[in-house]
Amino acid sequence: MSTLPKRILMTADAVGGVWTYALELARGLASADVEVCLATMGPRPTAEQREAAAQISNLRVFESEYKLEWMQDPWQDVDAAAEWLLALEDRLEPDLVHLNGYIHGNLGWQSSVLIAAHSCVLSWWRAVRNDAVPAEWD
Repeated sequence: MSTLPKRILMTADAVGGVWTYALELARGLASADVEVCLATMGPRPTAEQREAAAQISNLRVFESEYKLEWMQDPWQDVDAAAEWLLALEDRLEPDLVHLNGYIHGNLGWQSSVLIAAHSCVLSWWRAVRNDAVPAEWD
């Protein structure tokens, strides 16, 4: 029989579906008494998003404005976010790190790591914009 983690450090952004996914997962884990510590990057959550998060009893949100890996020239922020995330892991001592992005998967995590693949921005661009991806995204 497997044991659920007691605390999860999860990354998310407040831009789209990953935010909804993170809140639904946290809400679902409440009945199992699993604490979710949500580290946000990218644009900060809106007032409505903060209110929705506040309604989830087992959720704590840690906000930042580090650029996401798919944003224009994000690399300095990606590196700074890596340091921030590792410091959060050290402080919070989670049983599991749940990443909702790819770029921080290879950090020197102490906890077990799970990466959820939600989408590929390149295929999204082609499907939604019906156009070639800009050359600067190469």
